[in-house]
Amino acid sequence: MKQITSAQNPFIKSLVQLQEKAKTRKQTGTFLIEGKREIELALKGNYELETVLFLPEIISEKELNNFVTSSAVEKIEISKDVYQKLAYRDSKKGIIAVAKSKS
Repeated sequence: MKQITSAQNPFIKSLVQLQEKAKTRKQTGTFLIEGKREIELALKGNYELETVLFLPEIISEKELNNFVTSSAVEKIEISKDVYQKLAYRDSKKGIIAVAKSKS
């Protein structure tokens, strides 16, 4: 499993752009979802997840695998710094997903 500990990582920077700019969301056809419940709702709504980033102190890998069952979804362990850079709410949910938009 991949780990990202630096908020300066190019992938993390691209996710910040995705979060802040509607134009980027439109160009990539993806958006961010924060929180386990929200991700479960997106999965029920047949949204396709590309990547799931999680904070191991809050969500265990086993718990993550219980609701993100597709092996096509990339799972990345992140540090607290990275999570705080990406989280758009003052929540302590510990999980963020990149999902594909529906046309």
